[in-house]
Amino acid sequence: MSVLSPCTAECVEPVVLDEMAAEGLVRYEPDPDYWLSAEGLPYGYDVQAPDLEIGVDELELIARAAGGVMRCDIVLHILVSDLAGRPALARIAERVARRTGGWVFVEFRSPPSADLVGYLTSAGRCVRVEDAVYLDAAAMNAWIAHPDFHVVK
Repeated sequence: MSVLSPCTAECVEPVVLDEMAAEGLVRYEPDPDYWLSAEGLPYGYDVQAPDLEIGVDELELIARAAGGVMRCDIVLHILVSDLAGRPALARIAERVARRTGGWVFVEFRSPPSADLVGYLTSAGRCVRVEDAVYLDAAAMNAWIAHPDFHVVK
């Protein structure tokens, strides 16, 4: 899961660390780049340049919607294929987006319906990019509460 933020990496990283801890994750002592849930699921994150994996056209589209340039991309990972651990990524992403003015990139199992996009747009701001969307924190919160909520890894 990815969060684009207009904040610098130096400003975003402490927020990510706070929100991972708020989710109940603890640093894995042998390798502090990894975090563990109470169930032992491993998580991690990378803070990178927004254009490392995202095209210029897409970044410009988000910049217009957000009213400012995105300065970093926070990539949140769960390092195993465990469906039960994925909602934690969404909750962390929503809180990081809320605190940093960011936008969460959400992929779907199948293209989102017009009704779903309308629902997300009515809750916050939603920018569709092909079969995915970027959601501001309010729209991401609505997606988390939606009965069809899921996280694609």
